[in-house]
Amino acid sequence: MAQPQAAISPSADLVVGAQSSAHVVRVAGFWRRSVAAAIDAACIAPAILVLGWLAFRASGLRLPAATDIRVENMLELLLEGGSFVHSLLAMELAIVLLYGFLFTATTGATPGLRLLRLKVINVYGDAPEWWRVLLRCLGFLCGGLLLGLGLLWIGFDREKRGLHDWLAGTYVIRNDPDRMKRG
Repeated sequence: MAQPQAAISPSADLVVGAQSSAHVVRVAGFWRRSVAAAIDAACIAPAILVLGWLAFRASGLRLPAATDIRVENMLELLLEGGSFVHSLLAMELAIVLLYGFLFTATTGATPGLRLLRLKVINVYGDAPEWWRVLLRCLGFLCGGLLLGLGLLWIGFDREKRGLHDWLAGTYVIRNDPDRMKRG
């Protein structure tokens, strides 16, 4: 098997793939990926809100009033909410990770990435394998737990890769077939 070739030019063009069949692709930067993440958050928020509402109703706990939704009240709920709140947060996190895993593993992009004509590839320029997508999701979790530094890394990395991309051996590229050229 040929070794992967990855070289990046100052214009953020990237050469990926085996030496005999390398492609030039354009990697997606921090802001484009942030907009895609916001679109994905908008897609998944209704499901999380409905499930959260159902969980509060089933538990018999009182939902905070709209006027009570302030940062200090949410921090108090998080710190003193007990196992119910922590279970609710774990459920929300599981939904977000499952959403990212299923869409990326099956189509190579989440709806937000697809809307912005982006996709995830491995270092060979192919669609990522399921285990790379799983590693990417776990890396995303780690990057978030590091106060988001693993995600902010994208803005400063020469290859525009976050911690999750480095751990999984993936890139997020612009899905523009007209720009794909043989190297």
